[in-house]
Amino acid sequence: MAFSPARIIQPVSCRTKPITYGASKKYSTESASDQEDDVALEADENASLFQNIVDKVGKIDESRYSDSNSEYLNGNVPKLFSNLHYTTTTKSSSDGKTTTTKLSVQHKSSNWVASSSLLCGTALGSGLLTLPQAIEAAGYIPTIVATLVAWAYMTISALLTSELLINRCGETGRVRNVGLLELYTSYLGESGGKMAGVGFLLVSYLVMGVYLSEGGDTLRELLEMTVGSSDGIVEVGSSVATASTMVPSSIGDISRTIVDNPFIPRALFATLMGSFLFAASKIDSVQRTVTHFFLPVTLLGFAAAMTVGLPTADFGALLSLDNQHPELVLSAFPLLFMSWTYHGVMPRVVYDLEGDKDKITKAIVGGSTTALVMYLTWNAVVLGNVLGDGNTLASTATAASAILNDGSISTIQQSSGVLLRDMLAMQGDDIATASTIGSNPIELLQGQSLQTYVALASELAVVTSLMGVVLGFVNEFYDVIGKLPSQAYGPKEDNKWQVALLTLSPPAIVSVLLGASLGSYDYNFEILDYTGIFGGSVLFLILPALMVWQNRYGEDARPLTVKPMFPLGKITLSSLYKAAGTLILEQGLEKIGVFEFFKELFESRTSQ
Repeated sequence: MAFSPARIIQPVSCRTKPITYGASKKYSTESASDQEDDVALEADENASLFQNIVDKVGKIDESRYSDSNSEYLNGNVPKLFSNLHYTTTTKSSSDGKTTTTKLSVQHKSSNWVASSSLLCGTALGSGLLTLPQAIEAAGYIPTIVATLVAWAYMTISALLTSELLINRCGETGRVRNVGLLELYTSYLGESGGKMAGVGFLLVSYLVMGVYLSEGGDTLRELLEMTVGSSDGIVEVGSSVATASTMVPSSIGDISRTIVDNPFIPRALFATLMGSFLFAASKIDSVQRTVTHFFLPVTLLGFAAAMTVGLPTADFGALLSLDNQHPELVLSAFPLLFMSWTYHGVMPRVVYDLEGDKDKITKAIVGGSTTALVMYLTWNAVVLGNVLGDGNTLASTATAASAILNDGSISTIQQSSGVLLRDMLAMQGDDIATASTIGSNPIELLQGQSLQTYVALASELAVVTSLMGVVLGFVNEFYDVIGKLPSQAYGPKEDNKWQVALLTLSPPAIVSVLLGASLGSYDYNFEILDYTGIFGGSVLFLILPALMVWQNRYGEDARPLTVKPMFPLGKITLSSLYKAAGTLILEQGLEKIGVFEFFKELFESRTSQ
């Protein structure tokens, strides 16, 4: 039988080897060396991909962590240091010839709940005062997402700040007087540190000025309610009673005098706050007052206001799609970020919790989340009641169209006013701005009970936040004048009142003078709005990310004490840069009138 050459089977090379697939075997025509090359190439590709991920996230050399802190790093010892309180007792003998001095040491226990209360209390004032007005143009639903974003970014920023503080404590060996201004100088250099320090002090002064103004104005509102009740008839439940029998005429006369002069309530409020701080024997007593008294009372006032307001809120109108304008949500971010500006007390939190990163994390997340829940509830009840009362919450776009008689106002114009128009509005010009067009929804609330409880909760929040800001500012102010106390965190006991006086006096004087010159004009919204754009975004978003980047990945390779307190490394830091950059670019250019200028220039050329 003849065989066709085409059917002749060539001998199999001895270099082939069987490859098993299940129970069957096939022979590969690829050499073993080629397979090894493919495996090596695939391994190189995986390694390159992994390296790219590492480069994106960032990797910290383990050798930078100090061996002396190994137990702290692995969690066996949760505290970096211990707060010990030393007291000396001198006792004389009965004959007066000898004296005995006894030294006692007592450990100051740390409580993350108290620190969380301090953070929450410091943040509440700005949020409760301004957020209803900030979000009413965009609507409640779109700003829920924006509020969550602001909460996340500011919480991350606080965690990064605490990481910097712990590392600085480990680097210097000091646990006292390591504040924000020292961080600025250490990580930004001498010039950068001074600029950042001036910015922090300026922002703190502006915030304190707003709190003093709002505290005085709210006090005036409460007194005005008292005067109105004493002159007429007030409704109590379903019954009607004459209020003149409830308020003595002498108190009513005093209240009328205060109400008729807008600057007097501000001066009175500033005097009361200054007197309280002067009477405090220690800065620690102010902190305990905030955490143990004022914040619980504020929460009670908040709960009372929400209890009264919930039954009358129109949540259908609140959630109606007709009242949602997501294109305007960006204009709310400056005040959203300012609603979590508690960074001034972060050095105090790190010190009180003895560098325990787990407790610090719990305090930050707990305080931030408590404020978040309160803001969402507050905004829903306030806006729901205004809509439910039949009041029209004129959005910025609608009001601007009515005033300017222009139905084609762009979205950029709708988002916020420009600086020039803010100035004109303060002078009573017919041209209004986004900040001044919309009335504060809190002022549109109906019902005396709701108005009273909302005003009371607002006043308590302002007092609590003002104390927190002063508490953080006093320690930083001491760094500025170059005095480092040795006995406790913060200024020495004998001259604390001087620092507190220097802290409160400038914003109090400005607040009273503005109250006397501008009367009832509400400029606080604009101040916090501009502060959030140009101050808060830089100080509390850009700088913490920049300093942490320098600390972790800089060429200096400085020793590290604690591992990153938030994951994802460079990705997280870059996202903070982008958020702050977007805010400054869009809202900043809008505020100074750049967008308005180019729009008018374009319209003038197209009309020719």
